[in-house]
Amino acid sequence: MSEKPMTVAEMARMGGLARAKVHSKAQIRAWGKQGGRPASLNGRALARLQKLLRAGKSQAECASIFGVSVRTIGRAATRISGPPALP
Repeated sequence: MSEKPMTVAEMARMGGLARAKVHSKAQIRAWGKQGGRPASLNGRALARLQKLLRAGKSQAECASIFGVSVRTIGRAATRISGPPALP
């Protein structure tokens, strides 16, 4: 066995080259721009969340309704209401 085993970087490079041969530059660029994890709450859910919060529901109650964490509801509520005003 005279050949060394491939490194992770070499394997990744080969995968990138194979992907480049199969797909166009435009497709690969579009995938790169997408990036990130999909949002837990879409536009319709954000509108419903806004109504629930204005109706007096707590963030914990809203989290159980949507099946997400309280932290996710908190981030969404901040996006809905905008950043806090500076003094």
